[in-house]
Amino acid sequence: MKGPSLEQQGASILGFLSVSRLIAGFVATVCLALLALEVSHVVGQRDEVMARARRDTANLAASLAQHADLTFRNADALLIATVERLENEAEFDAPAQQRLRNWFIQEVTQSSQFVSFTVVGSDGRIIVNSTVANAKSDVSDRDYFAYHREHNDRHLLIGKPVHGRTTGEWIIPVTRRFNRADGGFGGVAIASLDPYYFQRLYDGLELGKSGAVVLASLNGSLLVRRPFVEANVGRDMSKSGIFRQLKEARVGSAEITATTDGIRRLNSFEQGKDYPFVISVAQTIDELLAPWQENAVRQLGVAVIMVGFIALLGLIVWRIARVFAKGARIFRETNLRFDAALSNMAQGVSMFDRERRLVVWNARYGEMYRLPAQLLKVGTPQQEIVDFIINSGITKGRIPAPWSGDSRPESHPQKDAAVPGATRIAELTDGRIIKLSRQELDGGGWLTTHEDITDQVFREKAVFDQTAELARLNSRFDAALTNMSQGVCLFDAEKRLVISNSRFRELYRLPEALTVPGTPLTTLLQYQFEQGVKDNDRTVEQNLEEIPTLVQQSILTADGRTIMIRRTPIEGGGWVATHEDVTEQRRAQAEIAYLAKHDALTGLANRAQFNAKLDEVSKRSRRNGDAVTVLMLDLDKFKAVNDTLGHPAGDRLLAEVASRLKSVVRETDLLARLGGDEFAILQEGGKNQHEGAIALALRIIQVITQPFDLNGHQASVGTSIGIAMAPEHGCDPEDLLKKADLALYDVKAKGRNDFRIFQPEMLQAVNVRETAEQELRDAIEHEQFELHYQQVFDARTRSLRGVEALIRWRHPKRGLIGPDQFIPLAEETDLIIPLGEWIIQQACRDARLFPADVRIAVNISAIQFKKSNLLDVILCTLVETGLGPERLELEITETAFLENREAHLTTIRQLKNLGISIALDDFGAGYSSINYLTVFPFDKIKIDKSFMQGAVNRREFRAVVAATLALARELGILTTAEGIETEAQFDYAREAGVDFVQGYLFGWPAPATQLDADPARPDQMIA
Repeated sequence: MKGPSLEQQGASILGFLSVSRLIAGFVATVCLALLALEVSHVVGQRDEVMARARRDTANLAASLAQHADLTFRNADALLIATVERLENEAEFDAPAQQRLRNWFIQEVTQSSQFVSFTVVGSDGRIIVNSTVANAKSDVSDRDYFAYHREHNDRHLLIGKPVHGRTTGEWIIPVTRRFNRADGGFGGVAIASLDPYYFQRLYDGLELGKSGAVVLASLNGSLLVRRPFVEANVGRDMSKSGIFRQLKEARVGSAEITATTDGIRRLNSFEQGKDYPFVISVAQTIDELLAPWQENAVRQLGVAVIMVGFIALLGLIVWRIARVFAKGARIFRETNLRFDAALSNMAQGVSMFDRERRLVVWNARYGEMYRLPAQLLKVGTPQQEIVDFIINSGITKGRIPAPWSGDSRPESHPQKDAAVPGATRIAELTDGRIIKLSRQELDGGGWLTTHEDITDQVFREKAVFDQTAELARLNSRFDAALTNMSQGVCLFDAEKRLVISNSRFRELYRLPEALTVPGTPLTTLLQYQFEQGVKDNDRTVEQNLEEIPTLVQQSILTADGRTIMIRRTPIEGGGWVATHEDVTEQRRAQAEIAYLAKHDALTGLANRAQFNAKLDEVSKRSRRNGDAVTVLMLDLDKFKAVNDTLGHPAGDRLLAEVASRLKSVVRETDLLARLGGDEFAILQEGGKNQHEGAIALALRIIQVITQPFDLNGHQASVGTSIGIAMAPEHGCDPEDLLKKADLALYDVKAKGRNDFRIFQPEMLQAVNVRETAEQELRDAIEHEQFELHYQQVFDARTRSLRGVEALIRWRHPKRGLIGPDQFIPLAEETDLIIPLGEWIIQQACRDARLFPADVRIAVNISAIQFKKSNLLDVILCTLVETGLGPERLELEITETAFLENREAHLTTIRQLKNLGISIALDDFGAGYSSINYLTVFPFDKIKIDKSFMQGAVNRREFRAVVAATLALARELGILTTAEGIETEAQFDYAREAGVDFVQGYLFGWPAPATQLDADPARPDQMIA
């Protein structure tokens, strides 16, 4: 067991007896484990190589799919525009064909992805071609022509690559069908993509010597392949491995053997999201794994060498172990008897040699000091054991002289044991007391016994501790009584005072003579009552009889303090009582209860109390038919007071309003402030409910409209009142509040500072508005809107200079709806924010249908300036659409600057820094201010149509127009005349010096695809 332990010796000898098998098994296990780990590592490296290759090829496939999707989207956008023009042109005559060809040539010139654009008639002959002016080739034999002739759909078709009839080069035909006016087959619009546009990109990719990229249509036709082999162009791939994988998932990776060259590759593929194509990126397995194979051979060779070395080392150890096993048997037999004696000793035993190193020990020694196993071994220095005991805090370090019998200041169980002939007493932190006795050994070293004498010492100590503890308890009890915040007194079974503290005397201002032990309870009660203490009209005799069983009691002193008494019976008769002054606590509770039901600013009832009272009276009205009137009040122009005089003045105003309202309501009415500048009144009873409510409303309006004096400042406000009555309008409390609110809303919508009694039509109007709002939300979600454009012309040259985007709602039931019927609702509900974003984005997308020198004007609502991130929306839209900022013009009315003027000025300057033009719309028709023109950096003023249409016949209108134009010229701002409908109005605008004109004279607003974007004169426009 110890020095080393007999268990350790036995285990070692048993191990030596089977040393051959153990060593052989160990060596074999290690060798096999090493080989297995190395093989596993090599296999894992292969998996990592393949996983990394899957990620890389999948990422590349995704990128190439996005590139192809964008390419086909560009082609599709042009085809859609072409089909719309073909289907909507009144006559597709020679000039129209030439304009279409000019557009095609412009698109081919600006993009490297297109070879040509072609329009083919229903007979298969080419009508318009961007490459050859009068090409008359027949393409009726093409697969895409036959498909569109037989299928009346609006799908984009990606055709099999063919040699172009006009160019002779390989092309990828991307086609759409267009119809005649009667719905019959009209022909095919073709965008010819250059396959070398894709081939150059794919050839530049780093995919190894035999890497491949495939672009194919979903019908299986091979469009482009790297490496390029002309014989493969257009090959049917529908039965290939990639298309088998597409049946399982639209995106994935798989190892596939190519049918073209027989090479096995790792293929990552992805199907187009919006268009019928698939892209595949592949790397050969052999090229991917070549570096791995070289490294695997090297690692396995090193592993084999290590296995040989371990086997040789195991053989040497086996021979040494056999020699050692023989000597171990003799040693074990010698120590068996000594071990038995040590194991059965009650004391701990430790033996150290002359070098102060541990030689022998028993289990009891280790248990006493909680020594870890690493210290209980032969040769451990005594100092390490001492350090462990000190650092672990097992001993207290200092042993009090009364129990140790040692007068030295420090005694340690291990250090003292080293002193020849020492006997020491050590006290451990867990309460044990150890006696250590040391015996010198011949030849150096010593033997120490460690005896636990805890029980013996504690028995001697018990009597002394009990006496000291009683003294301490008495001292603590006295201190506790003296420092308690409560008064404490103890009475015996004879109702005589046993003990009390100073707080008890202070609470009742008792003389010290009445608090001595033995004072009768009746004497104390008599004195307290004489000093004015009250107890719910109980007499001294009644208190004397009831107190022993009265658990809790509240009394009131002469000076208004409230004392709470709590009594607890004690065994053998009598009781202990605590007396606490709860005056402040009661006052705080009352204040909290008051604040829970009242408004802190005005002292009126709050919303919670009002709702509770309304719920209560509504139930009575339901049961008995009692009359209940609810009046909802809202102050008019209160925000102006807050903004001009500050919030303290606003609070003062609310308090004054509350005071005036109190003066006009009955004592039985409940007046409440619901929050902000919103008040409510609840009336019960009354024979003439209507007359009473109207009379009260008129009184309220009269007192509220009187001016208020707010610290020397005069303020005038009004009030709007909504009235609902039960049982006439129902008895549900929430319904009554809602109907009073609806009546209040009706007042505010029709002029304010008045009252309304709820009418059913109000609820109907709200329902209609809610229905309209929901329809508008659905329309925004499903994009039921379209943009029509009105042209803007140069007043001098009559050339097209811009278009203004005008929103229309294509309602599924009501047809096309103008903006005047839904824009006000959109602004009121903040739906103008998502709708405005759509308008900006769609207008910038439509801009590609107009010449590069035509500017796109978009109207911006004041709500967008106030509540949306307008700058971010415009910036993102310009980036996404590629529209130059100089082509975008924002039209803003004066109402956008009524609030947050500085913030809006910052936004306008940021927009102008981008190159966007800013126009002041409807100048002169609203809150026009000359100051706006000096503060905000406008590029253009749009003169309202009312002035332009009236200027022909009215002198005052001409004066306004002339003044506006003079001001604009001085400020260097351009001008646009709106609403030009007659030649006379146009002539006047041009002669007056207007820069630009727009109006019905030049055509009605129409979709972008129906406008001729390059007219010689505006009166020749087709709208």
